[in-house]
Amino acid sequence: MFTTAYKFVRFEKSKSMGILTAIIISIYLIGIELGMFFYLANLIGGLVGNANPDYAQVFVVNRQTENANQLSPFDVRWINQLRSIEGVDDTHGFVITPVTVKFPNGKDAPAMIVGSVYPALAAGPSSGLIESGSLHDLAAPEIVSTDYYDNKALRYEVQRGTRFEINGKAATVGVTTRHAKGFNAPLLYTTLDKARYYSGLSETMVSGIIVTVRNPEMIEPVVRRINQTAPDLKAWPAEELRTGTIVNVMTANNMGMSFATLVIFGIISGFFIIGLTMYSATYDRIKDYGTLKAIGASGRYITRLVIAQSLIYAVTGFLVSLLLLFISKIGMAGAGLIISLSPPLLTFLFLMTLLISVGSSYFSINKLRKVEPSSVFR
Repeated sequence: MFTTAYKFVRFEKSKSMGILTAIIISIYLIGIELGMFFYLANLIGGLVGNANPDYAQVFVVNRQTENANQLSPFDVRWINQLRSIEGVDDTHGFVITPVTVKFPNGKDAPAMIVGSVYPALAAGPSSGLIESGSLHDLAAPEIVSTDYYDNKALRYEVQRGTRFEINGKAATVGVTTRHAKGFNAPLLYTTLDKARYYSGLSETMVSGIIVTVRNPEMIEPVVRRINQTAPDLKAWPAEELRTGTIVNVMTANNMGMSFATLVIFGIISGFFIIGLTMYSATYDRIKDYGTLKAIGASGRYITRLVIAQSLIYAVTGFLVSLLLLFISKIGMAGAGLIISLSPPLLTFLFLMTLLISVGSSYFSINKLRKVEPSSVFR
């Protein structure tokens, strides 16, 4: 079956190239769009995602806040009050505020400084994000972290040991991270005291509280108890706050709608372009299919033959698209745009390739059902 199908594909070289090109372009564009969507989602939820998973099971923020990137400060005394709630193992206040950084070349840039109590450093960065240095280095005076991919945003070739100013106060890069990026601005991680020093935030205020709940079954009861105890605050399980932040930003800026529209457009355009090209190729070889029927081939065999051709197109087109996606991923990584080609995403793309290719063969199958063996002799 596949040998005969391959002969049909090879015989119609020009149209086969057209079909493959349409599959490659459609799947590549869908893959790039979804890759960028997940990249932006990781940036938007970065503040929660970069937190230390050993401590950060629940986040407590101002009740009006639905975006973890825009936290309003509240009374620091809640840190001790929440620690007394049943099921809470520990609490960690953290500060995140906008600052301005200035480098020796005179250029400045906006950034966000994130500070939490050493040695837990519950707000991050987690140890898996460290590129150079160690979390213990952040305890030293003037030491903060920067991310490997934020040099372009900071407009300076920042590396470990670089000295610069934060709000006019001296600072030194002692730790570099990789993929610990923020959505609004580069994130500078340090201890709670230094974050207050650089930002000027009062010692009586915190931006949020990270609650440690080591028993996963106690997370929901703890969230409920905190929400009952602190009417002006709201407790979120970490993943819910991350997801809520992504949804809030995506819907507020219509970013989610834009990505969804482009993906749907790629699927629809690929479906019809491939379907019409396959139909044209089938129409050109209509006598060959009629000959097959004349020598005894059943309608089911003809249908399987067309589907086999579409599977050949799908597998070939997907493999070429995959190669282009990995080349693009490597090229974009140099510019700091990290596209994640995760196994679930690749599985989705492969299934989408099969859907577009096999589904669009319907036009050809429908045409061949009406072909009579006698048409060979006309």
